[in-house]
Amino acid sequence: MSRKGSSTQSAPFWDDSLFPEGPVLFVVGTDTGVGKTLFVESLIRSAPDRNRLRIVKAAQTGAGEERDLDRYLRAGISHEQVWEGYSFARPLDPMTAARLEGRFVDPDFLADRIRHLHDGGYRVIVEGSGGILSPFFPDGTGILSIFLRLGRPLNLLLVSHPHLGTLSGTLAAVRILREEGYPPRALGLCPRPGVSDLASTLNPETLRTLLFPLPVIMLSPELSD
Repeated sequence: MSRKGSSTQSAPFWDDSLFPEGPVLFVVGTDTGVGKTLFVESLIRSAPDRNRLRIVKAAQTGAGEERDLDRYLRAGISHEQVWEGYSFARPLDPMTAARLEGRFVDPDFLADRIRHLHDGGYRVIVEGSGGILSPFFPDGTGILSIFLRLGRPLNLLLVSHPHLGTLSGTLAAVRILREEGYPPRALGLCPRPGVSDLASTLNPETLRTLLFPLPVIMLSPELSD
């Protein structure tokens, strides 16, 4: 079956046809550890005008782990260009990590700050935490709650991996986003270092076929180390 038009690119991949200027770009994942931050780093490195970027990390969890903020800085932006909404010590979903510290994540607070940056004329990239249904807020809802409150145009880059086990979770995430009225603009696949098997070779083409005409972006293997 011909699937011409379903594109595959390698990062760095900034592409204004995929992510036009104006909407807020959310980088969300099918799960934790799939490569969202690596894709944000690649967006930073390949941006045509880094000075206009503003990066928002909605919630950082896990104090003993490398902070995404530090990785953004190494990719080539300044402290003034990064805003971390919440930070929690335990490596858990934001709702549970906040509850264990007697705190909570306020979706209106996050949405207000993102709106402020967007209205200031910046190109705003927001990185989520965990998967698209990972609980953020006290009522158990996830990052989709911010979408509903934002009141600004937005685009989505959905990030997954190409390896064994990716198909069901990736297809389910795309279906959920479409049903909620936020279809992703592209699917990003981030290879895991040292993983090379038959599924990893065939899954990208399977996803391109099943999700046509959704563009597929494959992160260059050397960038996923």
